[in-house]
Amino acid sequence: MNDKIINSELDAIQEPITNAPPEVKQIIAQVLNLEKAKLYLKSPRNINEEILQIIKNVIQ
Repeated sequence: MNDKIINSELDAIQEPITNAPPEVKQIIAQVLNLEKAKLYLKSPRNINEEILQIIKNVIQ
Protein backbone atom coordinates (compact mmCIF):
# COMPACT_ATOMS: atom_id res chain seq x y z
CA MET A 1 0.00 0.00 0.00
CA ASN A 2 2.86 2.39 0.72
CA ASP A 3 4.13 1.86 -2.83
CA LYS A 4 0.81 3.09 -4.21
CA ILE A 5 0.97 6.19 -2.06
CA ILE A 6 4.56 6.89 -3.07
CA ASN A 7 3.73 6.39 -6.75
CA SER A 8 0.73 8.71 -6.59
CA GLU A 9 2.79 11.37 -4.80
CA LEU A 10 5.55 11.02 -7.38
CA ASP A 11 2.99 11.33 -10.19
CA ALA A 12 1.60 14.48 -8.58
CA ILE A 13 5.08 15.98 -8.35
CA GLN A 14 5.97 15.13 -11.95
CA GLU A 15 2.59 16.12 -13.43
CA PRO A 16 3.50 19.77 -14.19
CA ILE A 17 6.61 18.64 -16.04
CA THR A 18 4.99 15.80 -17.97
CA ASN A 19 2.13 18.07 -19.05
CA ALA A 20 4.34 21.05 -19.87
CA PRO A 21 4.50 22.44 -23.41
CA PRO A 22 7.40 21.22 -25.58
CA GLU A 23 9.26 24.51 -25.12
CA VAL A 24 9.26 24.15 -21.35
CA LYS A 25 10.43 20.54 -21.60
CA GLN A 26 13.25 21.68 -23.90
CA ILE A 27 14.33 24.35 -21.40
CA ILE A 28 14.25 21.83 -18.54
CA ALA A 29 16.34 19.31 -20.50
CA GLN A 30 18.94 21.89 -21.52
CA VAL A 31 19.24 23.32 -18.00
CA LEU A 32 19.66 19.83 -16.55
CA ASN A 33 22.42 19.09 -19.06
CA LEU A 34 24.11 22.38 -18.20
CA GLU A 35 23.97 21.60 -14.49
CA LYS A 36 25.37 18.11 -15.07
CA ALA A 37 28.24 19.61 -17.04
CA LYS A 38 29.10 21.93 -14.16
CA LEU A 39 28.76 19.46 -11.29
CA TYR A 40 32.50 18.85 -11.08
CA LEU A 41 33.24 22.56 -10.55
CA LYS A 42 33.68 23.88 -7.02
CA SER A 43 31.89 27.10 -7.86
CA PRO A 44 30.22 27.07 -11.25
CA ARG A 45 30.42 30.50 -12.83
CA ASN A 46 28.04 32.21 -15.18
CA ILE A 47 25.42 29.48 -14.84
CA ASN A 48 22.65 32.05 -14.40
CA GLU A 49 23.66 33.78 -17.61
CA GLU A 50 23.80 30.45 -19.44
CA ILE A 51 20.34 29.49 -18.18
CA LEU A 52 19.02 32.87 -19.30
CA GLN A 53 20.55 32.30 -22.74
CA ILE A 54 18.89 28.86 -22.96
CA ILE A 55 15.52 30.42 -22.19
CA LYS A 56 16.02 33.22 -24.73
CA ASN A 57 17.05 30.75 -27.44
CA VAL A 58 14.03 28.53 -26.88
CA ILE A 59 11.58 31.43 -26.78
CA GLN A 60 12.88 32.98 -30.01
